[in-house]
Amino acid sequence: MPTFMPRRLSRAVSGCSALLLCIALAACGTTYAVPVASPGGAQGTSVAASSGGAARSRGDFNRVVSRVEPVAESFCREEAPSAPAGYCDFKIVYDGDASSPPNAYQTRDKNGGPVIVMTASLLGEMRSNDEIAFVLSHEAAHHIARHIPKQQQSQVFGALVLGGLAAAAGGQYATEQGIQDAMDIGAFVGGRAYSQNYELEADWLGAFIAARAGYDPEKGAQIFSRPALRSGGGPVLLATHPGSPQRLALVSSAAAEIRRQQAQGLVPRPAYAGR
Repeated sequence: MPTFMPRRLSRAVSGCSALLLCIALAACGTTYAVPVASPGGAQGTSVAASSGGAARSRGDFNRVVSRVEPVAESFCREEAPSAPAGYCDFKIVYDGDASSPPNAYQTRDKNGGPVIVMTASLLGEMRSNDEIAFVLSHEAAHHIARHIPKQQQSQVFGALVLGGLAAAAGGQYATEQGIQDAMDIGAFVGGRAYSQNYELEADWLGAFIAARAGYDPEKGAQIFSRPALRSGGGPVLLATHPGSPQRLALVSSAAAEIRRQQAQGLVPRPAYAGR
C-alpha cells in the first residue's frame, strides 16, 4: 500500500471525503449504546493496585473457559435468535507457542464458526481468573456485535469512495494505478474508522458476559494496566485501540450498570443504540 497520498488527491480528499466516508460508514457503527467514559481520579488508584497476584496457568485458563464459553454462547443466541446453525458455537483455543506475542483475538473457522484464541504469553500476563474471563468475553463480544463483517464493509466503502474521487480528479490519478492506490488508501482508512469504537463496544458487552459467568469485570479489566499491554490510544483513524484509562473507566461504568440491573432483579443486558 502507498505510504503517501498525492497532493492533488489529498486536496480532493480533505474537501469532501470525510463527509462521504461518514455517510458511507454510518451503517457500520456500534450496535449497543456505549456511554462516553472519561478517566477519573479513582482509575489511577485501580491501575496502581493491579500489579499483584501470580501469573495464571493453563489449568486456570481451562476452568475459566468452561464457565465463559456456555455463557457467551447463550448470550449470542439471545442476541441473534435467527442466526444460522453454528453461528454461536464458540471454540476457544490456547496458543502455546511461546514465540507468539501477548494477544487474544476473534476469528472464524473454515465453516464460519467463531474462534477465540489466547496466546501463552498473554496468559502469562494475567493475574486473576477475572482477567482471563474478561478478555475471553471481550473477544466473544466482537463476534456477537459483528465487528469483522462491519469492518470488511467499511473497507469496501472506503475503497469505493476514494477510488471514485481519484477517477473524478482526472489526469494521472484516473489511471488504473492511481485509482488502485486511492482504493488502497480508502480501504485502510475505512477499516480503521470504527476500530476504537468497536474495541470499546466489545469492552462494554464483554463486561456483561463476564458478569453473567460469575466474574468481576472491573477486576478483569485490570489486564489493561499491565505495562506490556497498556495502550495510550492515538489518532482516531490510525490507532486501533483506545487508551487504557478510558477502557478502565468504561468497564467501571458497565459494572455499575450491571449492579443496577441486578438490584432490580433483572438479568443484566446492554441496551441497543438509539434506545
